[in-house]
Amino acid sequence: MRMNPKTLITNFLILLVQISNLSVNVNSLEAYHKQYYRSEFTVPPNTVVRIVISNDLFGLKNNGNAGFVCTNGNEVWRKSKPGDRYAVVQFKYDGKRRQASTHCHLRSKFGFVNFPVNINPDTSAYCYPSYVCDYSVREDGVYYKPERKLYPWTRQR
Repeated sequence: MRMNPKTLITNFLILLVQISNLSVNVNSLEAYHKQYYRSEFTVPPNTVVRIVISNDLFGLKNNGNAGFVCTNGNEVWRKSKPGDRYAVVQFKYDGKRRQASTHCHLRSKFGFVNFPVNINPDTSAYCYPSYVCDYSVREDGVYYKPERKLYPWTRQR
């Protein structure tokens, strides 16, 4: 079967137009990702991100003491008074590992809270420019400031 040269040229031109439209779509998709996800790509190598728990139980009648333990490291219970701050996780982006996670358990006179702690490039972007992310111990629970997320107290029985 022999094709008409005019048909071959027409098909070739249609293919070229489709390819050029494809590259425009891909470029616009890159622009979308750069606009909305650029923070993931701006974390410089060897950046150290710290997750900090701060006790903000000020002005309570009895006391605002709290204790917590996290699953990383030596798993030692730490006591905290109002105003105390503890770095529970430090993570350095070395190009090999892109994330870390741990789990923390916190107790006070209000009850207990179990909450996950995850570090990834998005976490770093939330904590920019200091690369310090705060969990705040409050009367209503543990509040993760960068994501505005509250982990409420579970009452002890």
